[in-house]
Amino acid sequence: MGILTPLFLAGLAGLAIPLVLHLVRRTPKGKQQFSSLMFLSPTPPRLPRRSRLDQVLLLLLRLAALALLAFAFARPFFRENSILAITDLQQRRVAILLDTSASMRRGDLWKQAVQTAEKELADLAPHDDVSLYTFADRLQTVVGFATPDKATSAAPADVVRQALKKLQPGWAAGDMGTAITALATELDSANDVAQSPAVPQLIVISDFQKGNRVDALQGFEWPKDVRVVPRQLALKQTSNATLQFLAAEAETPADELRVRVSNAADSSQDQFFVRWFNAQEPNATAGEVAVYVPPSQSRVVRLPRPKDNLLADRVVLRGDAQEFDNAFYVVPPRQQQISLVYIGSDAADDPQGLQYYLLLATADDPLRQVEIKAVAGDAPLPNDVLPQVVVASTALTSAQRSQIHAFVEKGGALILVPMDQESAACLPVFFSGAELLPAKANRKESEFQLLGEINFNNPLFQPFANPRYNDFTRIHFWQHRAVKIPAESESHVLARFDNGDPWLLETSLGKGHVWAFTSGWQPDESQLAVSSKFLPLIGNLLDQACGASRALASSVVNAAVALPRDRQTELQIQTPAGSKLKVAKDAADFRETTEPGIYRATGDQQEFRFAVNVAASESDTAPLPIEQLEQLGLKIGTTATQAERLHRERQRRDTELEGRQQFWRWLMVGCLTVLILETWWAARASQIANSQAAPAPTEAVA
Repeated sequence: MGILTPLFLAGLAGLAIPLVLHLVRRTPKGKQQFSSLMFLSPTPPRLPRRSRLDQVLLLLLRLAALALLAFAFARPFFRENSILAITDLQQRRVAILLDTSASMRRGDLWKQAVQTAEKELADLAPHDDVSLYTFADRLQTVVGFATPDKATSAAPADVVRQALKKLQPGWAAGDMGTAITALATELDSANDVAQSPAVPQLIVISDFQKGNRVDALQGFEWPKDVRVVPRQLALKQTSNATLQFLAAEAETPADELRVRVSNAADSSQDQFFVRWFNAQEPNATAGEVAVYVPPSQSRVVRLPRPKDNLLADRVVLRGDAQEFDNAFYVVPPRQQQISLVYIGSDAADDPQGLQYYLLLATADDPLRQVEIKAVAGDAPLPNDVLPQVVVASTALTSAQRSQIHAFVEKGGALILVPMDQESAACLPVFFSGAELLPAKANRKESEFQLLGEINFNNPLFQPFANPRYNDFTRIHFWQHRAVKIPAESESHVLARFDNGDPWLLETSLGKGHVWAFTSGWQPDESQLAVSSKFLPLIGNLLDQACGASRALASSVVNAAVALPRDRQTELQIQTPAGSKLKVAKDAADFRETTEPGIYRATGDQQEFRFAVNVAASESDTAPLPIEQLEQLGLKIGTTATQAERLHRERQRRDTELEGRQQFWRWLMVGCLTVLILETWWAARASQIANSQAAPAPTEAVA
């Protein structure tokens, strides 16, 4: 015998009420004073004995009616002999979706995630099907659902449990919306194809931080049979801040480099410190800049590069409890070793010569070590020196022209700065189609030329493209060699004077490059050497001539990085972890950016470097309310343990069994029968009592 709603059996306690009331001795409450009895002593009234029950059968009938009514509402039924087993539960198709984004590296979140997943596996029934998926910026299948062609002897839960041990959080940003919608669609379509009665269920284990993208949920038609069970993880210490470099271009002055520090909305910290990281002293705090950032706000501070740490490749943040996003990587400038041969007649200490200012422009540069070897105007190039750059300011002999021509074709760089008309006679030799025009006679001392047209798209002038640095109008040029370049020539004019004459020419010769200035930088010809543009211009020219390291655009984890298209061979890319990957020469981009740091690509005797950082969205670690996901259409469900599921299944079976038996109907019939019998017996007892109380009739005496 079983009871479906045993709470109604509490009504049986009401059976004692009439019995107790009948047996309790009661004192009359009414009291009337009589003046004639005021001098008499009061005597309590004598009550008859009430402990004796009269009409016992009538009392039992009424109690039986109440008992039958209580049992009817309790809905009793006769249990079957079968025992409910765990395999009798309805089959489920459970998909466990595990967050492996960068924010899961905080504290013990990953440990919590693994424990939560193992708990879900422990609550599975033997006949339940389970799969394991992970998501960061994309959905990945770790263990799929069992199919007839992939049958294994191991239980699905054991397979998932083994795969779970091999997982670790990555560095990519989280796109929860796309992962949930894709997996929900797969669960719904799988049930439709297989016509399976299994209940689909999606369990999402994540920190549900606000940086997760959920825009894919908008407008998505949610399957009616799929429910999502969120398992939100949390930390006791939730403070988190991050930093971002705002000016990492090489041409930006060192004292104008800026860093933005952002603090999460749920952070309990507001005082932080930023500095350039020094590999030799990783724990040093010298050069730190303090910044106060309230929760949910950001601040921008200046962070100049220290002179003793110009090759630092990252900015680090101190004062934050979570360290996964406390470093921002920046491609550092590369220290170059350049061998340069200067062909000219001026001395190195002559302030009126070209060599003097060339030495000043290349000296005391910690990022570029230039070794200059001077050669007389008619002397050949030295055989014991393999230069990278040749600067010629004087007239070249035929032997020098042949030797320099071969040097450039093999990949060398030549910079021509003719000091007079005779020196400029070699320009047509290296620039096809160039025509040297006669020198202008009777030049006035007050006459000068300004640069009126500059090609800022050329790599040589790109650092000056910013409006703050592109003003060359304050540089006066008193002398220059007039050169005519035809439109169909392969030579390029990078800058012109305001009268249209070329100032800077560029051409390719074999594997090398040639540049030519029609006006020198010495004081007799121009103000270039004493202007602020001279040092960066010579530095950029040496970078272009020597194949300097090129800093590609920075990217975020798992984002594609565009590779240079002018390469002729395959690239070998070294990751921050030290592994080396090969990229085909026709590949347009590189996609294996799986970790933050500096990547180095080598090929064509050049080095390409780019920085990869954690996406800024991962630093917004404030928890995302589950109610917000429901507003986007997500259908939230619940999951239960095996004991709870067995109890629910047992309740369901008991309800079905009681509904078939409907034993409560017979109890109601019995209750009505007892009430009818009680009514008849009460009427009969009343008649008997009335007949006994009536006086006997008197007989007449004759």
